[in-house]
Amino acid sequence: MVLQSIRDRLHGIIAIFIFAILIIPFAFVGVNSYFTSDAQNAVALVNEQEITVDQFNRSFQNYRRRMQAQLGTSFDPEMFDQLVVRRQFLDQMINEELMSQVSVESGLAVSNDRLAQEIRGLAGFEVDGEFNVDVYQQRLASMGMTPQQFENDMRASLVMDQFPRVIAQSAISTDWEMREYARLQEQQRSFRAIIVPARPGPDTADETDESEPVDSETAEPAEEAVAEAAPEMEISEEDILAWYEENSTDYLSEEQVIIEYLELDAAMLGGAIEPEEEQLRARFEEQQARFVTPEARLASHILIEVPTDAPQVDVDTARQAAEDLAERAEAGEDFAVLARESSQDIGSAEEGGDLGWIEPGYMVQAFEDALYELTPENPISEPIKTGFGWHVINLREIRPSEGMTYAEAREILLAEYQAEADERRFLEQADRMIDIIYEDPTTLSAAAEELGLEVLEAGPFGRGGEDEGVAANMDVVNTAFSELVLAQGAVSDPVDLGTNHIVVVRLGEHLPEALKPLGDVRDEVVAAVTRQRAMEAAQARAETLLARVEAEGDLEAISTAEGLELITAEDVMRVTVADYDPQLLRQAFQMERPGEGGPRRAVFELADGYAVVELESVADGVIGEDEALRAEAYKRRIANGTASEEALGFVRMLRSQSIIEIYEER
Repeated sequence: MVLQSIRDRLHGIIAIFIFAILIIPFAFVGVNSYFTSDAQNAVALVNEQEITVDQFNRSFQNYRRRMQAQLGTSFDPEMFDQLVVRRQFLDQMINEELMSQVSVESGLAVSNDRLAQEIRGLAGFEVDGEFNVDVYQQRLASMGMTPQQFENDMRASLVMDQFPRVIAQSAISTDWEMREYARLQEQQRSFRAIIVPARPGPDTADETDESEPVDSETAEPAEEAVAEAAPEMEISEEDILAWYEENSTDYLSEEQVIIEYLELDAAMLGGAIEPEEEQLRARFEEQQARFVTPEARLASHILIEVPTDAPQVDVDTARQAAEDLAERAEAGEDFAVLARESSQDIGSAEEGGDLGWIEPGYMVQAFEDALYELTPENPISEPIKTGFGWHVINLREIRPSEGMTYAEAREILLAEYQAEADERRFLEQADRMIDIIYEDPTTLSAAAEELGLEVLEAGPFGRGGEDEGVAANMDVVNTAFSELVLAQGAVSDPVDLGTNHIVVVRLGEHLPEALKPLGDVRDEVVAAVTRQRAMEAAQARAETLLARVEAEGDLEAISTAEGLELITAEDVMRVTVADYDPQLLRQAFQMERPGEGGPRRAVFELADGYAVVELESVADGVIGEDEALRAEAYKRRIANGTASEEALGFVRMLRSQSIIEIYEER
């Protein structure tokens, strides 16, 4: 067994931490509940619970690494330095913290097998496809995380994964919804369509030049139509000038700027600062509580639910049921079996009531007090009343408090010390740069000279920025076009490009929006006029063909006589993607059903022409009486969609009912 082989290889206090994460489930607690911190270091407060700067930075960097691994060469590091991306990530952390708080209140937990399976499946900790403890320990240290921190994060993630399932259990779908879904999803339509191509479009004007003649004898019908129509598409200079003047806004050059900027990055300020060993030891002594895991208790429970407003007779009935179960457990019956049969806690019942390892502060006070009064000799509690109902608790194991040694914590302490030293050095430089610019906000030269920085240049670029470089960051672009920089000519406030990484921007040159000379855009104008006329001609021809079809009723004969493509679609569904123009298919499924008078007919615009469509039949999807499995699958799909909407609504409700403070400057 993989877990047994890992057990045999573990040694020392750090091994206890690692082994705990691998094989033991922990009662859920949010990532913010283990440590306390200075409120001045919080990026957000969620119902008085802090999300600290360190927690945000660590989580964001982990997210950044995951995206880099997923995207490979497509990964754009500068995108993840944009303020809007960081703010969106903070919003997600706030949502997770809200769900974390609700999870604690609701008693959601993770089973042993689930947690062990998730940890073993993390590819970043594998060697040759097998989980490797040494790699695991090194990776955590390199990320500046203790096993306890990782444990908390994993617990949070796994428990929150249960939310969609829990919500889905309350989402329902009716038989009527299922039948309507099947009627539309499996609806089949039969139609035919004459395709009237636009005569030469934007890409064909040059193709009809004498240097690229179209052979009318070998051309396809659409190409032949273009060849025949080319002589008709005569565009005069007056036409070109009129279009150019009427649509002048289409031919404006983009407003652009060239900027000067100074860049200050902690990574560019020199090598890592090496502390004295005494400094690290002192830090360890001051923060030793961080590296201690408190006594934890492995517990299961049986819950008999009682609504908070239940009459006393219901409360007494539920208590009696809990007492009976406690007596049966004390008499030797298997507690896990009793929990599966009788517990009303949907989060743990199917796992035999397993709540995992519980530490102080994880559960409501009455539950926690009762749990910590139990002993290995007397592991079954009397019924305990909480806001959820009556609980019978089973103490299965006690894990004593354990701590890491200085040697085991040193890598974490060193990484934190160096990160803080780098940040202090960066902040000193940033403060000095701002002071110098404040003295003369019209130039970057003085700050560059004193700090040993180079005045860099970027541009020209427009309001959409560039694909690479500093102008790929939209915060920089927006700053360059701000009132302060563009109109007043002043140096900007610092723009955050990432952790301890800023730029200040000054306008170098402003290139206003202007009408491009006709000579520069002549080809574009000719193409636009040609396309407009081609589409107008195609529409007129399609309308004429529709009138003929309505009068003669023979779509195939007319398409043949006109040399146009005829598309025939038999019993196709709206989800069909192959063989048919998606736009044509979409239009066909928007037409009214054929009536007693025969097929429905209409003209629709396509990307490069028009279509005369004749809808012949519509057959609704039907779920037969003997198709129970398919009916159930549709009902689940509808319920899952409902659950997703309800989950989003649930988070919105939590946010509306919570006190949330966000410190943008941090």
